[in-house]
Amino acid sequence: MLKLIKQRLVWGLVLTATVSGVLSCNVAAHATSSKADEVKAAYVMDAKSGQVVYAQNADQKLPIASLSKLMTLYLVERAIEHGQIKWTDAVPIRKNVRKMATSATLSVMPMPAKETFTVRELFAATLVGSSNSGAIALGEYVAGSNDKFIKLMNQQASKWHLDASFISASGLDNTDLKNYDLKIKGTSDQDQNLVSARAVTTIAQHLIDAYPDVIQVANQRSVKIHKYTVPTSVEILKGAEYYDPRVPVDGLKTGYTNQAGACLVATYRQNGHRMIATTLGGAWQFTANNNLRLMFKTTEQYKQVVPKSINYQIPGTQTKVRLVTKYNSKLWVNSKQPITQTKIALWPLHRTAPNYLAANTAVLKLRLTDPLSGTTKEVIYRTPEALTMLGPLQWATAPAKRTTTGTYAFAK
Repeated sequence: MLKLIKQRLVWGLVLTATVSGVLSCNVAAHATSSKADEVKAAYVMDAKSGQVVYAQNADQKLPIASLSKLMTLYLVERAIEHGQIKWTDAVPIRKNVRKMATSATLSVMPMPAKETFTVRELFAATLVGSSNSGAIALGEYVAGSNDKFIKLMNQQASKWHLDASFISASGLDNTDLKNYDLKIKGTSDQDQNLVSARAVTTIAQHLIDAYPDVIQVANQRSVKIHKYTVPTSVEILKGAEYYDPRVPVDGLKTGYTNQAGACLVATYRQNGHRMIATTLGGAWQFTANNNLRLMFKTTEQYKQVVPKSINYQIPGTQTKVRLVTKYNSKLWVNSKQPITQTKIALWPLHRTAPNYLAANTAVLKLRLTDPLSGTTKEVIYRTPEALTMLGPLQWATAPAKRTTTGTYAFAK
């Protein structure tokens, strides 16, 4: 089972799958229908705003292989931030972990007993080369033991309200871990890390947001550790064969096991925004890499979806009022499937005059729904100052009215 060889073949292709699910739904002109386009789950997010741009089977817990290392590296960075460990510390490495480092299928570099490795060196080997031994050694150093570190991983996932369960710091499953005395007590020989696409993307978001230095580490074709050159597993970085300058990827992490298939968390900039795209359970073939980037390049726009100020005609009346919102009205919008709006009247008008509206009265709610991700956001429009509306008003509770972006049914 040549896991490492397979990893080197597949990493450049997984982003292919990343948007293949997106493309099959949205940009048929650019996508091809084949097994190579299939993924079990996909999730694309604006890293800063948290807006979900695309979601496919995003909440099913699936094997994520070495994407698990993103949680491990987050906890390492946090331990350094809190002064528990230092980048320059020499990391104790147990014999069973050094033994794993001799495996041709599970290791990217040896860890001879006579050599010591620092936190910084193992961090780079883990992020760039996906070192399993490095991830395990770091976890044990942070928490004191492998079991305690796995507990820490699950506690952090729970704190973030993620749908995730971890049994491994590296992402290896128990079929391998049991051979190195790393199987957690109470787990089966087949157990593995199970995390949803939404959850692993959120882990990446927290990592990048709190510790942006990881991008500089991840965006390297290789790292030199002692006499060992550890190549990147992300074969879509600048200078690599599958790099596409139209959507320049600068990280972040790959993953593969037989059970998980090809997995990828890719990060890149689009219109000045850092994006995170995750795919789980991809196929081997080269297909959707260019399609993914082209899809975002041609169909996704970051633009204002609702105005800051409107002249709103109160339903059932001839009265218009000026309303304002503090909502950040810019969102990613897909030109093929625009965001829909549901208008909901909030202010209870009286049938007899006069009607008073105090300043900051909530009058209208807009519910914005992204058909691609299924996510919704609500925008509340309020009165900027106190108003008095004279004369009898005919009021009937109007049903919610649905429109699409660009066809605002607002009175001018």
